[in-house]
Amino acid sequence: MGLTPLGGIPMCARSGDLDPSVVTYIMNQANLNTEEVEKLLNKQSGVFGISGVSADFRDIEGASAEGNERASLALDVYAYRVAQFIASYAVTLQGIDVITFTAGVGENQFHSRKKICDNLKFMGLEIDEEKNKIRGEEILISSPNSKIKVYVIPTDEEMMIAKDTLELIK
Repeated sequence: MGLTPLGGIPMCARSGDLDPSVVTYIMNQANLNTEEVEKLLNKQSGVFGISGVSADFRDIEGASAEGNERASLALDVYAYRVAQFIASYAVTLQGIDVITFTAGVGENQFHSRKKICDNLKFMGLEIDEEKNKIRGEEILISSPNSKIKVYVIPTDEEMMIAKDTLELIK
């Protein structure tokens, strides 16, 4: 993310990075004011805006499986943009040792993980398709031949919030 949550990859309902002139173009074409375009970019864009289905990846994956082309496009755009960000970090870090998928999509959507990893095959990344389908446990999903290790690590955000809250009130 950048200054606001709009920066970066397209999220559930947020646009992600875009050409700055898109904002004024949308405002002029749809006759929107600043509040309306801000709502559009924050609440009606991202995979929801592309798919036209939902901001929930489970719904989008279901629609894609039923042949909804916009839902499939939303999943492809998301995976491509995540892979682009990972590749850009590889340049900054001069390589990648490990990729970790966690929370929401990273932990639960094995199709999205596969698409992201498939976009990174050029870096020597390979996943074990069967291990990638396992849910709810910490697991190494990269194949033994992969040059990059790929893990799925479940989160417990509620426990972390409780621990942080307890620490604050002490």
